Amino acid sequence: MNNFLNNLNTREKNLIFIASSLMVIAALFFLINNTVTNLNFSSKELDKAKSDYKYVVSKAELLGNNALSQSSNIEEIELFIRNLLQESISNLVIVEEESSLIVSFKTNNLKESISISDEIAFRLGRELSKISYSNNEEDSITKLFFN
Repeated sequence: MNNFLNNLNTREKNLIFIASSLMVIAALFFLINNTVTNLNFSSKELDKAKSDYKYVVSKAELLGNNALSQSSNIEEIELFIRNLLQESISNLVIVEEESSLIVSFKTNNLKESISISDEIAFRLGRELSKISYSNNEEDSITKLFFN
């Protein structure tokens, strides 16, 4: 092989070098193009999987909220609220009087009480008839009355 290359003149050596360089560049181009195509396909598959996951989660939450809104089991509702807002609230008390459900809890401040009240009312899916907020220097006490 070395003898073959030595017998070629400079013009032929340059043509062989250029041709092999073009073949390497073409191979790199096809390799990069294939990688980009696979990356785009994977990105589309990821977006589809995320969309499917969000759809399933939203339907599961809707089903869970429906089951919870129809539930009259106080322990089940209390467990749901504790799991939902375990670090934000303290002294959670749930009482059922006549046909009303009363949820009482403490938070650090009034702003937090309002946002948590909205979250609980939305998650329980029950009709909220009355809200009572009392704020002191240390914490805020909230009572939610549901029909």
